[in-house]
Formats: sequence, structure tokens, C-alpha cells
Amino acid sequence: MEGSKTIKEQIGFLIQLQGIDAEIYELNREKSQVPYKFKAMDDELEIKKVALKEVEDKLKSLQLKLKDKEIALQQKEEQVKKLQLQLYQIKTNKEYTAMLTEIEGIKADNSILEEEIIRLMEEIDSVKIKIVEEKKIFEENVQQINKEKEKINNRIKEIDSRLAELNTERERIVPNIEKKILARYDRVLKNRDGLAMVKVIDGACGGCHMNLPPQVISDVKMREDIVVCGSCSRILYLDENAEIN
Repeated sequence: MEGSKTIKEQIGFLIQLQGIDAEIYELNREKSQVPYKFKAMDDELEIKKVALKEVEDKLKSLQLKLKDKEIALQQKEEQVKKLQLQLYQIKTNKEYTAMLTEIEGIKADNSILEEEIIRLMEEIDSVKIKIVEEKKIFEENVQQINKEKEKINNRIKEIDSRLAELNTERERIVPNIEKKILARYDRVLKNRDGLAMVKVIDGACGGCHMNLPPQVISDVKMREDIVVCGSCSRILYLDENAEIN
């Protein structure tokens, strides 16, 4: 420390330092939230991606069902043709009637299969439309999130630039404060979420809001020693022109 600074002067520097450290703490807090924000965005996309895959899987399942139904229909139609050819070889009315009944039964089954095929085709068309819509929405979400991430990354660059400025300013102030006082300040700063030095407001600590004894307030006003709050251990200060009630 160049020259010996009085306690009063050091308190003034501590007040400046607290203003810098409060901003540093807030900027670092904002920066620390970024990974959680990015994860939340990625999780949101992943949920939508899974939902889209489920619809695509449903389409594949429907297409397989349709193929199976079409094959079954084709096989039954061939069976009908085969039986119809055999009709000409039958010699008794009883056998003829029995075969006609069998053919009609297969044709009835075919009608059901045809209805199922039509229903599946309609459902497939509906799912295809849904997939197109869902893909469009998904791509829009991807673009939106990428823009948001770019915005956040730009903000991080601003924060890093500002932190560099603040740390330079901090390094300029720190040499004016005794190491013992600075160590005490830094310890409280770490334990009290970036707020080591607080103003006395209406007779109370500006940090924990506990009322302070009149003598403590008077000592703070004098600025002849480092005075701390008995409840939260923060360093107290008052504006020099403040009135003591």
C-alpha cells in the first residue's frame, strides 16, 4: 500500500470495492446460470424430437399393417379365383353348393379386409400430414433456440468484457487497503453472497436488517475503526453527511 491510509480512507476504498464486487458477483451469478439455460433448451428439443419419432414410428407401424392386409387380400383373391376354376370340375350339386358357400365366405372376408385397408390408408395420410406439420414446428423451434443461444453467447462476451474491466478497477483499489482488513472483507464477501459491506439504513443493518445499538451507529459514523454488524458480520458504513437520530 503506497503510503499509510487512514481507516477513514480505507473505508472509502472498501465502499468503492463493494460496488465493484457486487457487480462482479451478479455478473458471475448470471454467467453461472447459462449451462442450466442451455440444458433446459436442449431438453425441450429432445422431448419434441422424441415425440416426433413416436409419430414417425406410428407411420411405419401403420404401413407394415397395410402391407400385411394387402398381402392377405391378394392371397384370398387368388384363393377365390382358384375355387372358381374348380367349380367347373364339380359333378354334384351338393359339392357345388358347398364350394359356392366357401367362395362367398372368402369374399365376405375380403370385404372386411378392403375396409380395413381403406381405414389404414386414411390413417396413414393423416399421420403423414401430422409429421410434416410436426417437422416444421420442430425446425422452427431449433432455429428459435439457436438464436436464443447466440443471444446468450453474445451476452457472455459482454459479461467477460465487463468482468475484465471490473477486475482491473479492483486491482487498482485493493493496494489502498490493509491486507488484514482486506482479508476480513473478502471472507465476509464470500460467505455473504457478494455483500460484505452495507449501509446503515434507519438504524438497521442494510444486510440482515437487524436494529443496531446507538453506540454502534455512532462508531460507524466516526469512521475511526472497522465496525461490523453483530448479527451478520458485515462491515457497516454511513454516508458522511448522514444524520444520526
